[in-house]
This record gives sequence, structure tokens and C-alpha cells, in this order.
Amino acid sequence: MVEMSENELLLLGRDEQRSLYFNNESYQCALLACGGAIETCAAVMDRVVKNAFAVIRPPGHHAEPCEAMGFCLFNNVAVATRVMQQRYGKDCERVLILDWYSTHSVFANVGMYIMV
Repeated sequence: MVEMSENELLLLGRDEQRSLYFNNESYQCALLACGGAIETCAAVMDRVVKNAFAVIRPPGHHAEPCEAMGFCLFNNVAVATRVMQQRYGKDCERVLILDWYSTHSVFANVGMYIMV
């Protein structure tokens, strides 16, 4: 892990349009959140549970395919969907992603580029 000074972390989040605030654990936390989304989907696909809701932070719905944005480093839903398609093939060929968010979501703009 690379340790960054407080000033270096503040400079990373300086672009207010992206609303990013980093600390030395941001990457690890984002990986855990993404893994939580993957494991939640896997539990449904493996019929361990009938349905599920992943309460994870950061949520991921603002991240674009190649850019972190809006408190999100990875688009957890897109990553989890792609992993499910790779693991389960035809059983997960078509996926509906409903991003229920009270303000405009970046995923609504770029979701079609991801084509999950």
C-alpha cells in the first residue's frame, strides 16, 4: 500500500465536480464494497437466498468505466454483473439494472457503454 500525506490526498479530491475524498484506506474499502456486491449477486445466483440487497459504501453508482467520480471508485453493480455473466454464462446473459436514485445518476448516462 502506498501511504500518502494529507496534502496529497486533498489534492486528489480537489476536483469538486468528481466529489472524491481519499484516505489511505479508500482503495481497500472500494474493493471490499465491490466484493460485497459480487458476493450478494452470487448468493442469489447460487440460490442461497431468494433475493438480496447489498448495503455497501461506497455505493459505486457514480463511477464511470474508466473514471472514479461522486465518492465512487468502481461501479460495483457493473463489475458484479460482469462477474456473474462470466461465472454463470447463459443463466445470466441478460440483466436489468435499475438505478433508483433521486438525482441524476452517472450510470444512466454511461451505462450503455458498459453493456452488461
